[in-house]
Amino acid sequence: MRRSPFTRLGLRAAVATGALILATAVAAAPATSAMPAANTLYVTENGTGSVLSLPATGGTPSTVATGIAGPGGIAVSGDTLFVTAGASVVSVPAAGGSPTALATGLGNAFDVAVSGGTLYVTEFDSGNVVALPAGGGTPSPVVTGLQQPVGVAVSGSTLYVTVAGAGTPGTGSVITVPVTGGTPTVLAAGLNLPAGIDVAGGTLHVAVAGDGSVVSLPATGGTPTVLTTGLVRPFGLTVSAGTVYVAAAGDAGSNNGSVVSLPATGGTPTVLAAGLDQPFSVAAAASHCTGSLCIPFGS
Repeated sequence: MRRSPFTRLGLRAAVATGALILATAVAAAPATSAMPAANTLYVTENGTGSVLSLPATGGTPSTVATGIAGPGGIAVSGDTLFVTAGASVVSVPAAGGSPTALATGLGNAFDVAVSGGTLYVTEFDSGNVVALPAGGGTPSPVVTGLQQPVGVAVSGSTLYVTVAGAGTPGTGSVITVPVTGGTPTVLAAGLNLPAGIDVAGGTLHVAVAGDGSVVSLPATGGTPTVLTTGLVRPFGLTVSAGTVYVAAAGDAGSNNGSVVSLPATGGTPTVLAAGLDQPFSVAAAASHCTGSLCIPFGS
């Protein structure tokens, strides 16, 4: 069975041991079409091959989809979730349903961000960030030649990407590149396995899996500020309404993964869900509607 890119990254960075047991295909709930409820979190649970939802205030997770081999990054737009899964990217109705393949043959798709009708995906093994239509299609390279790109976020015409580097402590970085492509600019370096990333209000928030921390830095670059520490393999991160939500994978095979929240300015994490089997990414849906116009938040 194909090993999850998250496991492969963990092995290379010496922050995980052994291979993950990926979920086998099982029947998913019938698909329905509905906008996601405001203030809902969506989480990929790599150990069970599932996508879960839970209230942003915390609670018991509900299953949205199952049978995804190695679900990793997740993004939400409207009534649709986008999930990376090894060599592919799939879509899933936010209300629950069967996954639909949007792209295959990728070099270990790690994370996904969505803007308008375009998805941006990091290819961990191939060293690329690619773009593809949200409805599915052939990926096009945005930037190539990166050394193990991990997380991706998009804001306007700019992509922000975390790069694992050589897979050893202190070789990770955060870079930026236009969505149309170009030469990357380094915003921060010397990080220990930076993973999930999001941008809000001119500030980047980054989950640093190698040392269990969350940091922030200006979107224009600068010295990272530590917001919290002590998390176990924080891989996924999203920011919504002044709150940072983090998916901490926990230890392989231990079911000690969790989803936590903390203020965007830093502080002690609050556990929203615990006992999860390697949650690797989290996205938030928050409704902002005026008349018939609804712009959901997602990362």
